[in-house]
Amino acid sequence: MKVNEKLKTILRQFGWATLGGVGFGVAVGYMATKFSWPFGYPTAIGMTLGCAYAIQIFEGLAEKYLYPRFERFSRGKKLALQQASSLLTHVLGWFLPVWIVSLIIGFSLLESGVLIWLGVFIAVVLIIHLTLQAVSFYRELRERDVLEEKLKTLAAQAELKALKAQINPHFLFNSLNTIASLISTNPPKAEEAVERLADIFRYALSASDKEFVTLRDELEFIDSYLEIEKARSYKQVVSTQDILPKILDTPIPNLTLQPLIENSVKHGFAENGEVRMEITGCVDGDTVKVEIKDEGKGIPEEVRMGTYINGTGLRNVNERLKKVYGDDYGLELRENSPSGTVAIVTIPKERR
Repeated sequence: MKVNEKLKTILRQFGWATLGGVGFGVAVGYMATKFSWPFGYPTAIGMTLGCAYAIQIFEGLAEKYLYPRFERFSRGKKLALQQASSLLTHVLGWFLPVWIVSLIIGFSLLESGVLIWLGVFIAVVLIIHLTLQAVSFYRELRERDVLEEKLKTLAAQAELKALKAQINPHFLFNSLNTIASLISTNPPKAEEAVERLADIFRYALSASDKEFVTLRDELEFIDSYLEIEKARSYKQVVSTQDILPKILDTPIPNLTLQPLIENSVKHGFAENGEVRMEITGCVDGDTVKVEIKDEGKGIPEEVRMGTYINGTGLRNVNERLKKVYGDDYGLELRENSPSGTVAIVTIPKERR
């Protein structure tokens, strides 16, 4: 199939070369009879056809053997080298047949009329070739840019899916561990936790095909998650919410808040084992900020900074937000006053 396409391309190129060569050959033959040059129509047509074919052959050789060597250069230099080589192939393709014909029939290459008409021929063909070459060059660049953009988009989507895939099993594994620990110690609470986990599964399934959910849906999901955590008899979790109503419909990547809540439950408890958590949401200029505050012992500075590199759950949240929205958005961890940690999620007020 590829051989047939290549053959068709070659035949098409030589067809155009034949058409151009014959057309200019008739013009040169007419001038030869008018100004008594030492050849007629047949020689003129044969000479211009020879020029057209020679140019086509030299161009093909240059494309096969020279152009690949230009790939290592920048775009501008690559185009300049291609057009310089095209100029050279046209000069050689024009000179060689004319020189051979001049030797055969004995006319001077310095004949002004011949040089003018053959010069016009080579100029026209050269302009056509260079124009087509430039158009083809920039079309290929455009196609390559579009392909690179598609590949970058696919890579980003694959990376986002990989990050989500790390978050989901991490959360579900801990939830199942919680339920397993309650089955033997507190069956009613285990049953309630199973119902909550069913709600979570439903949320995860409905959101699996959507990159974004509303902040309202994410907070309802968090409520179910916290109910599972509250089912643990050895840890009391007290949570409050103060969310500006007008931001509840703000789109947010699904499962963004859960790792932050989980982090507060695990590390934000006081000396008596109680976890006190406050979830707030507000508008700050063109951004929406959701803050999750706990009153635990807090995270040391070196650990807090290392979280962006080493902490799987929190790192993934930060990377997902930056990949979706850009470097101006993401997750920030701060100290809470007088103690504890504040996790701040910053996203655009409107989806981009």
